[in-house]
Amino acid sequence: MKTIADRKRRDISFAVNTWVYVKLQPYRQTSLSGAKYHKLAKRYYGPYLVLERVGTVAYKLACFIVLS
Repeated sequence: MKTIADRKRRDISFAVNTWVYVKLQPYRQTSLSGAKYHKLAKRYYGPYLVLERVGTVAYKLACFIVLS
């Protein structure tokens, strides 16, 4: 089962100063999603700028505040 599941996975590393989207679970991160209905909430947030690589799978992202 692990070999079949690993076929769909890939190792991705992002370079510094690239733009990425963040996939969040809206029922866990309620402060960011703010949607009343979780099924209709956005699944990807961003784009965010990668500032630095902290660990093997951790990155520091720039937070921009958009006023509408």
